[in-house]
Amino acid sequence: MRFPVNVPAVTVWEKIIIDRAPAYVRHELGASYWQETRGQETDGRSRTPKNSVFLAAPTSSVTYLPKPDDKLLSGSVPDEKPPDTALTVMQVKDFRYLLPTMMHIEVTAE
Repeated sequence: MRFPVNVPAVTVWEKIIIDRAPAYVRHELGASYWQETRGQETDGRSRTPKNSVFLAAPTSSVTYLPKPDDKLLSGSVPDEKPPDTALTVMQVKDFRYLLPTMMHIEVTAE
């Protein structure tokens, strides 16, 4: 059984702090599974868009483990800083302890 993938690469910008200002270090993950979701959030009076992305990357594609507040985009993006369209990582789950064919990480971003 092969791990399902639908994008050849994912670019991740690691957020670091230098002299109290945010800076970014670019990383690239290999072939991964990328799923966009569209939704709405309501507070009882209004509805606002709430869109997110689910990313699953097999261990063989993981060269860097993302963390919350990092930025990411589908594809290989050469920019050293994340563009305005980059999504913010909200949650990371590490499943690198499963059977070798199923070891992966899961990332949720908005």
